[in-house]
Amino acid sequence: MNLMTKTDFKDLANFSRNASGSIVSAGETARKNRLLDEIVPRRGAENHRAALSHIHDLEFYDETYNCIGLNVADLIGRPRCSFPKALRRLFREITALTNRQSGGIGFLNFDADMAEFVLDVSDDEIRESLRDFFSDLNCATRKGCEKPYITFNFGLDVSPAGRRVSRGLLAAYLAGDDDGRPFVFPNLVFKLKREINFLENAPNADLLSAAFDVTSRHMIPTYFNCDSSANRSAPAEKIGVMGCRTRVVDNLFGEKSGLKRGNVACASVNLVQAALLSEGDPATFFRILGRVVDETRDVLLHRFETLCRKKDFSEISGKQLYLGSESGGDTREILKNGTLAIGFIGLWDALSVLFGKEWTDLEAMRPYRESALRIVSFLRERTDSMTRENGLNFSLLATAAEGLCGKCAEHDGKRFDHPVCRKGYYVNSFHVPVETRCDVFEKIEFEGAFHALCNGGSISYVELSESPEGNAAAVEDLVREAVKRDCNYFGVNFPLDVCKKCGHVGRTAERCPRCGAASILRLRRVSGYLAETDRFTKGKSAELAARISHGAFRKTETTADKRLEKARDSAERKSC
Repeated sequence: MNLMTKTDFKDLANFSRNASGSIVSAGETARKNRLLDEIVPRRGAENHRAALSHIHDLEFYDETYNCIGLNVADLIGRPRCSFPKALRRLFREITALTNRQSGGIGFLNFDADMAEFVLDVSDDEIRESLRDFFSDLNCATRKGCEKPYITFNFGLDVSPAGRRVSRGLLAAYLAGDDDGRPFVFPNLVFKLKREINFLENAPNADLLSAAFDVTSRHMIPTYFNCDSSANRSAPAEKIGVMGCRTRVVDNLFGEKSGLKRGNVACASVNLVQAALLSEGDPATFFRILGRVVDETRDVLLHRFETLCRKKDFSEISGKQLYLGSESGGDTREILKNGTLAIGFIGLWDALSVLFGKEWTDLEAMRPYRESALRIVSFLRERTDSMTRENGLNFSLLATAAEGLCGKCAEHDGKRFDHPVCRKGYYVNSFHVPVETRCDVFEKIEFEGAFHALCNGGSISYVELSESPEGNAAAVEDLVREAVKRDCNYFGVNFPLDVCKKCGHVGRTAERCPRCGAASILRLRRVSGYLAETDRFTKGKSAELAARISHGAFRKTETTADKRLEKARDSAERKSC
């Protein structure tokens, strides 16, 4: 069955239904069908159309790579200019680059990168320049119908100038746009490093406290654990997050680093359909899964070779944006430094099929946790062997599956009469199902062991029933628990409603409690980034409706509050 027989708007929350969007959507649909008919290996095309596996960014199959990690100087050099002018230059370069690739751009050390430009500018000017910059990044400059997927990693620079940049990022995000509304992009990621910011007396401990406060109000920043078992062997300043969770570290051809590298391509396996096809037999499930993973590998290798043969990356190599560009523009020498990621969706939905269970609460899931780890370990062992056998960097990604979660459930539901399909969505990667009752700390502990297996990227969230606004201690407790449980990357979700008329922020039913207006902006995290709920895809809308909160916090004073109060009291006295 052809999954793309009709023209429709793209299955992303980050998509503007404007004139450009209509044209882009129609063109992408036609192009995807042609690629599946004429270019993609037969088995890979059949699996994609059958929703057994999914080729991400299929429309770019023979055009370009996915994502990249950079320093600011890679794009704008080191000009002698003001902070606002450096940001304007950076915006222009981001606009150009985001239209040359299919995925996100991660700046792995934004605080250190921008430090050299803040010497002659006030803190107020830094904040306002960043607010203008963020506003520009929330324009649909990607293909005329999407906002660029931009991530700023920060928090490690202890220099006075770098600390000012970090404070400016937090202040700008907290202030919001000109109407006071929270920004959707960029994604801000605070990098955690024990001796730099995580210990109470660390030099940037006050910045971490300030980050906790901003997260408690706007869900951003999220937190990347440089000290996790998967990350601690790599230099903290050379790793970070790209897109919504992508992690690029190990490299057969160089040092452990995410700089000037990224995913070349990604394809994900539908674990639920594999379970449905096995009719509940685990041995059959693993045989089917092994075959599909091998066929997915073949697609990624074919895509890699297609790009190496066909494409001219002179615009990338000319600026030496990608590792290997110094080879003189040889595409293979460039792309071999990237990764080929195999992702997965619906782990616990698949286990529900295999064992005939419903995951009403975490205690029902615990006896099957080892089975879940066995499946993810199987996938990791396969990707590791692919790296050895093919001499290229394969990785295992805990897929975000924004559009895929609904498409796969809808497609499988036409073939299989099973309750797991009738929900209308599959659960992301290894996450505890959103409808499962559990405590916030239990969820973090339960998911922690999966992170080290997913070397291509992973994230854990907890869902709060209410905003912990101003309760930095609540966020600190959660982040510290995530670090304790070896999570690579962590975020806190809660309802974020904003009145479009008066700007009131707080959970709102039908009308604003302050002015009575019915025009409410409802922001939720969709798959690693914030989005308005009326832009959610069909599958994600069904998932959102099923989400159960994992708990709420009462205000308590802890170390985070004390540090934040101290930092605020001394802010005017500090020169850095």
